[in-house]
This record gives sequence, structure tokens and C-alpha cells, in this order.
Amino acid sequence: MRSSICLRSARGALQIQRLTTERFHAALELRKHFRDKPDISFTDLTTMVIMRELQIKAVVTEDNHFLHVGMGFQRLPE
Repeated sequence: MRSSICLRSARGALQIQRLTTERFHAALELRKHFRDKPDISFTDLTTMVIMRELQIKAVVTEDNHFLHVGMGFQRLPE
């Protein structure tokens, strides 16, 4: 129930992005690049790929991994 309220209130501002084969492979490349950071989940890596592609800089998360990759992401709330 709560998520449906969220989706209704975000109408027009929310986009669902698919993990394409190209995005998956780009995330695999990030995994190789950040092999010294094994705590970064593959979900975070795929999110970073999509954010970079769509030129999104701000992410609502409690996760600090987005700050440790040097890709210019801003974590919200700060």
C-alpha cells in the first residue's frame, strides 16, 4: 500500500530503467575497475552505470559507496 502511494505521488517524476545487456556489461567493467572495493554491490554498480548514462548526480541513499568511486555523485540526505 505504501509503495503505491509513493508511486502515485511521483507520477511524472519517476522513471523505470531497464538493465540492458550493454548496461550489464558496463557494470561488469566497473566491477573490474573497482575490484579494490569488493563491498560495492553489483546493484550499486548497475545504478552507477545508469546514473552516469542519464547524467544524474544526486542519489537518495544511506550508502557511502556512491561517494567512494570518484564519479561525482552526491548522496542525499547529506
